[in-house]
Amino acid sequence: MRHAVAAGDRIRCGIASSGAEIGTARGLPRDVAGLSASLRSFCEVSPMRCIRPIRLLLLLALPAAMAACDNPNGGGGLVPGEELVFLRPAPHSPYLATYDTSFVAVAGQDREIRIRYTNGDDCLRFSLDGDALTRRPNGTRMNAGDTITIRIRVVDGGYFNFEFQPAGLRFAEPAELRVNYKFAHPDFNGDGEVNGADADFQFGWWRQEMPGQGWERLRSVRMDDQNEVRASIGGFTRYALAGGT
Repeated sequence: MRHAVAAGDRIRCGIASSGAEIGTARGLPRDVAGLSASLRSFCEVSPMRCIRPIRLLLLLALPAAMAACDNPNGGGGLVPGEELVFLRPAPHSPYLATYDTSFVAVAGQDREIRIRYTNGDDCLRFSLDGDALTRRPNGTRMNAGDTITIRIRVVDGGYFNFEFQPAGLRFAEPAELRVNYKFAHPDFNGDGEVNGADADFQFGWWRQEMPGQGWERLRSVRMDDQNEVRASIGGFTRYALAGGT
């Protein structure tokens, strides 16, 4: 819960702590940072006259501070692949029944596709609402009954990394993407040891718009009791199960 911010409060993510502190903060606009430095010397000379300028500084800084708090990447932007740990299968885990599958989706009809292991357990499940398909990647409208072929390909057989095609397809209603990590290597954080640090390692769905680009973290729900990670997606690109280092 966000707290009301008053003069004399220090801005933190979700916390307003007492005690005045005026200084430059990472992520603040340059003009705000410069203003804070000027105010510091001004307040030392005239403490009573600096109350209104402090309030102005807080109003200017608040949007930037809240944006940094709300963004799970702490300021936005793409993350290079070398800074992520991609989950991989455990030794002797079952193979996937298929590494490349296609199906025909029909506008106006719900559709679900699963990629299973050879033992019958689910690995990936993709669910598409019937109202989600309204336009093709080139922008032409899709009417009820129109069809489009959807392909799901495992990019790297050693990782939970999937490519969805046709690239650029966007949904009017979000689709649901689930992956079961039951057979993932228990060394989640990739440090070479299986210990308590792996239980604390945060991982979820990440997306890569184009090969070679950085990765963007999605809002995911991790259900440990089901060994499952879920996310809502708005279109097709590459998705992988990973966590930050």
